[in-house]
Order: sequence, then C-alpha cells, then structure tokens
Amino acid sequence: MDLVISILILVAVQLVIFLYLRGKIHQELNATSLLKDVQDEVDGMVRELNLSAERNIGLLEARIEELEVLLAQADQKVLLLAREVDRREKTAEVYSQLKKVVVPEPAAAQPEVEDEPVIDWKPAATSPAQEAPRPKSLKERVLALREQELDPGSIATSTGATRAEVELILSLNPRV
Repeated sequence: MDLVISILILVAVQLVIFLYLRGKIHQELNATSLLKDVQDEVDGMVRELNLSAERNIGLLEARIEELEVLLAQADQKVLLLAREVDRREKTAEVYSQLKKVVVPEPAAAQPEVEDEPVIDWKPAATSPAQEAPRPKSLKERVLALREQELDPGSIATSTGATRAEVELILSLNPRV
C-alpha cells in the first residue's frame, strides 16, 4: 500500500506541476498578450521610421537649397556666356567688314582735259618744332590717341570709329 500512496503522491505532484506549467504556457501564448507585444513592436518601428523619414527630408531640403544656389549661379554664367557669344559675333562681324575690299567707284565720264605740265613743288624748309605731324589714317589717329593714354571707348568716340574697330587696331599694333 505504501507503493500505491507513493505513486498517487507522485501523480498528484506531477499533475500540479503540469497544471502550473500549462497555465504559464497559456499565459505566454495568450492572444491578447501576443497582440500587445506585436503592437508595441510595430509602434517602435513606426517611431524609428518617422525619425528616419524626418532626417531624410531634412537632408533632401538642404540638398534642394544647394541645388537652387547652383542653378542660380549656372543661370548667371549662361547669361554671361550669351553676352560673350554676342560680343564675339559682333567682333567677327566687324572683322569681316574690315576684310572686305573697298572697290572705288569708276569715275564719271569727264571731258578730257589737256595734260598740264607737272610742277614739282616742294614746301619751304620748316623747323621740326613748327612741323606737327598730323595722323591721317584711322590707324594713325588711334595709335596717336593711345599714346595720350586714352581708353578704347574714348578713342572710339574721338575718332568716330566703333569700339571694336579701335580694339582691333590696338590689338594688331601692340606697344613696343
């Protein structure tokens, strides 16, 4: 009989342990507790994603501002380039006009005049101080005005030439 009582006690202890562990397992595997744990985990992930998204948005806004500054600089450079291209086109146009050969118009039919004798006339000798060489061609006038330290704009105004023509003459005749 002692054996039966020992077995019954053992079965009772095992039953109590089984019920205790079963309660713990049910408590751990309970749907509401699982949902709560999952909800807490999802909330944590959403918070992390929001922080990451805000940080990324801030970085993107900073990059957009940098790009806007660069675009404004690029626009300024494009305008300067367009001005330079226009200036070069105008300069090329002036050069092409300067290259054109001026063909003198044929003289109108004039009645023939008897040849008159050619007189070889020489002016009276003058001193160098009295003689002031006056530039005759545009080139000579431009170079003379440059010697007076005038800028190309002033030279163009004084001679009646365009600034491009003056700059061309000055560039073809550098100072020695």
